[in-house]
Amino acid sequence: MLYLFNALVTRFKAWLTYQRTKAELTQLDDRSLADMGFQRGEIEFLARKASRSH
Repeated sequence: MLYLFNALVTRFKAWLTYQRTKAELTQLDDRSLADMGFQRGEIEFLARKASRSH
């Protein structure tokens, strides 16, 4: 039972990281994203990547 709880907490934390990363990157303008070496179309990928590294 504890394993299930830990798995749920881990997934929830990953989801929060995904949502926060996506929200923060979406607020940036194209110039700011380009300065970091990213394009707007990469936001989804970057948010997923951030959530997996958590």
